[in-house]
Amino acid sequence: MDTSPPRKKPPRRPNFPLDFKLRLVEASLQPGVSVSRLAREHDLNANVLFNWRHQYKTGELLPLPQPASPVLLPVQIRDEPNAPAPAAIGEVELFLPKGRVRIQGRPDPDTLRLLLRELGA
Repeated sequence: MDTSPPRKKPPRRPNFPLDFKLRLVEASLQPGVSVSRLAREHDLNANVLFNWRHQYKTGELLPLPQPASPVLLPVQIRDEPNAPAPAAIGEVELFLPKGRVRIQGRPDPDTLRLLLRELGA
């Protein structure tokens, strides 16, 4: 039987929000500001703030890019020899990032316009 005490996990490093880092870095770049004092005022090791300043100056301390807003592409409708007649079309389906929109039957043009306008087309 093992009688040694269980090992403690090392403490995790804090993960500071990006806006907090940017705010402190920009404050530390002001004339006459002591980086060490500013770090101590926020319970940080000065080396952490100096590291953030270096990342800021090299462009590494940037917000993550936001996903681009969806863009609807132009659609062309053309007759195909083996395509079903328009009366036989029974469904319109749109695939969106957060789900799917399905209109069964033959939607009227006003409904489609409203749907496309609400989706930001």
